[in-house]
Amino acid sequence: MPLCEDSIGVMNFHYIRHTFDRFLDDAGGAGVSRVELWAAAPHFYIGDKTLADARALGRDLRGRGLRLVAFTPEQCVYPINISAKEQELRTRSLRYFLDSMEFAIESGAPAVVVTAGGGYRDEPAAEALNRCVDSMGILCDRAEELGLDLWMEALPDAFANIVRSAQEMRHLFDILDRRVLHAICDVAGTVMCHETPEDYFTHLGDRVAHVHFTDTDAQGSHLAWGEGMIDLDRLIALLRAQGYDGTLTVELTNWKYNVDPGPPLRQCVAAMRKALGKAPAQASREVRRNG
Repeated sequence: MPLCEDSIGVMNFHYIRHTFDRFLDDAGGAGVSRVELWAAAPHFYIGDKTLADARALGRDLRGRGLRLVAFTPEQCVYPINISAKEQELRTRSLRYFLDSMEFAIESGAPAVVVTAGGGYRDEPAAEALNRCVDSMGILCDRAEELGLDLWMEALPDAFANIVRSAQEMRHLFDILDRRVLHAICDVAGTVMCHETPEDYFTHLGDRVAHVHFTDTDAQGSHLAWGEGMIDLDRLIALLRAQGYDGTLTVELTNWKYNVDPGPPLRQCVAAMRKALGKAPAQASREVRRNG
């Protein structure tokens, strides 16, 4: 289905100081039908939950008319790194993602989000990449058995020394050659990685399965729409021109939104609904006029 109002999704990251029910109430109140689950404490950390809890979560979402589009286990804060040099850390990380796949199946999510991690800066990056290839092979095998997709997001250089861009992700995908593996384009993340959303379609084409869709500043902050530097109409025009038809997930990671998370969520949804409701010709005229 082409991009439209139904393409809007929201994530619970900036509701970390509020209950998960508050997040679901606000999502439904904003008229959103898609949810990406940030699977982390205090809302839903798999170490504290059971598969029965995952099934109950899926029932709750469906009962509210919400569709779970991705299961996104926390992996930037927790000690998770599938490319770690230490075998015990790598083993724990693999188990974490393998278990997350089981939780995704039970909750009804079609995909699990994964990052490549990285190695030490005082060892060759190629060694970390080799470990990543081995780990991702294991994860891809299990995803294929379960009928799940794996969506990979690049991390900026401050977080990792491999898979820091669309081009490096393309290289990994070519090595693995697994169709179960797809890419996430994080709009703010592209700024942090010194690239643009166009680069994702240049290097990855139809392997782009998901977009984390927020405004941003020059530092790559994940901001509510209207608070950064991104031309929303131009970005939607780009995605439509590329034939992208997945979810546009609002992922607000700036801590300033945590105290009162409802207004920025509604601000994003309203701005996106307005931009998505414009006919392509109308949006193109406005882009030319404002560009």
